[in-house]
Amino acid sequence: APVVCRIDVNLIKQALLNLMINAVQAMNTGGELIVRVTVKGAFAYIEVIDSGPGIPSENQDLIFKAYFSTKKGGSGLGLPTARRIMREHGGDLTVESEPGKGTCFLLKLPTAG
Repeated sequence: APVVCRIDVNLIKQALLNLMINAVQAMNTGGELIVRVTVKGAFAYIEVIDSGPGIPSENQDLIFKAYFSTKKGGSGLGLPTARRIMREHGGDLTVESEPGKGTCFLLKLPTAG
């Protein structure tokens, strides 16, 4: 069955694209990018998973702060903006990452109905 959420398509597309571009850039020697959608209770979850180098644990709390970036020329606004978009939709954006193994960003959205 299709998953239905009431969203601003352009804003959610912006958040998803940002996460996918970050994942591809993190895997500069290649890797695997997986996007998976699941539903649990009243929420839909979109996982953006990469097999890149992972995010050091000391940076995992910082990546959602404005202007923090480890990328050369990075603005440090992509992830804070993506989290704000998700929260404006009644959801959230969280991260799980294991250095050397990869990263999973979890976008949470309330389902319609």
